Amino acid sequence: MIEFTGKLSGYAKKRFLKRVADYGQKYLVIGELFVLPIIILIAVKMENWIPIGAYLGYSILILLLTRIPKSKKEVDAIIPKRVYIEDGSIICVAEKYVEYRNLADVKRIHDFGEFYELRFSFGKISEKFICQKNLITKGTLEEFEKLFRDKIIRT
Repeated sequence: MIEFTGKLSGYAKKRFLKRVADYGQKYLVIGELFVLPIIILIAVKMENWIPIGAYLGYSILILLLTRIPKSKKEVDAIIPKRVYIEDGSIICVAEKYVEYRNLADVKRIHDFGEFYELRFSFGKISEKFICQKNLITKGTLEEFEKLFRDKIIRT
């Protein structure tokens, strides 16, 4: 068993919060792209372009709102408290969620020096799996790197 326990700090915490905001924006943009053709059809049918302008303005506002800094309480609720590997799975635990992924779903791992950032294959994507090296409580970094030896990219 390999386990990282504790709160992220420093660059690892900044990177985690940036990833959460980036992923939130990406999901919003994808959702908005599905709605845009419907808005265009309504505008054409009404022969009025105001709905398109209103929708684009609304979309920009929503995207900007995803970048508003979170309160300390919100950050504490979403920041991983424990990431561990057990029985072919990797589990990320925070106050607000628990996420599970199979080790086989790990596509690559970026080694940023003070932490690892795990990336998963399409359909299993998650921004939450960041393992800060100084928070390892069970196992060793050598065991972690041996487990993922072909997937680690030094950044």
